[in-house]
Amino acid sequence: MPGKKPGLSVCIIALNEEERLPRCLQALRFAEEIIIVDGGSVDRTIEVAKQTAPSAQISGRKFDDFVSQKNYAISLAAHEWILVVDADEVVTPELQLEIQSIVSGSPAESGFKVPRMTHYLGRWIRHCGWYPDYNIRLFRNGLARFEGGTVHERPQVQGSIGVLRCHLQHFSYRSISDHLGRIDRYSTLIADDKFRKGDKSSPLWAIYKSISKFLLVYFWKAGFLDGHAGLVVAVLGGYYNFLKYIKLWEIRKGLRKSN
Repeated sequence: MPGKKPGLSVCIIALNEEERLPRCLQALRFAEEIIIVDGGSVDRTIEVAKQTAPSAQISGRKFDDFVSQKNYAISLAAHEWILVVDADEVVTPELQLEIQSIVSGSPAESGFKVPRMTHYLGRWIRHCGWYPDYNIRLFRNGLARFEGGTVHERPQVQGSIGVLRCHLQHFSYRSISDHLGRIDRYSTLIADDKFRKGDKSSPLWAIYKSISKFLLVYFWKAGFLDGHAGLVVAVLGGYYNFLKYIKLWEIRKGLRKSN
């Protein structure tokens, strides 16, 4: 883009990520610029970031939602290409080479989808609908902006989209307890979004959505091929769906106020 420096800016938003951030940053040393936007961490996130990536640009912005936080991060980028990475993700050496090839070339595409593979309960999940889990993560500066709901934000890119071959490694959940905590928080946010959209629900509908999600993940998406981890993913996926729709019903009945 005119006025932008050749090269790659990596943008990361972080909140209390002292444990996972170092591994993420160590894999990004090939980038010309690293931007970290901290949402108000109360742990050692900022200290760890300065130790691991001394040249990184670290900014503070109180977290309000993922869309605003990521749009703020990419607004700080100085280089022609932007790679958006979460603190719990790692760029593999193979993906690094693929990204460098694009950044140093002149591709016709304005953005690229990147496959992502998640590590869960001691193994890489290759089914369950969790892989390849394509996300647009690499795009030209000035040609993309994040949009979406409170949780599921996605960049809208002006121009054509390509697909990369190599994947991001995703270390999303530290444990089943961490997974359950995330399910509780995100299901509340999604229920609030659905309420604002005028969606309706009922206990029977929540049960139906739960069962259908389990069947989809475990059988149709071949979660059974991921062993015990696949079974857990399917069960918790069904539970997640149940919570989203029962919490929506709860709001509709006036038993809880939407945030």
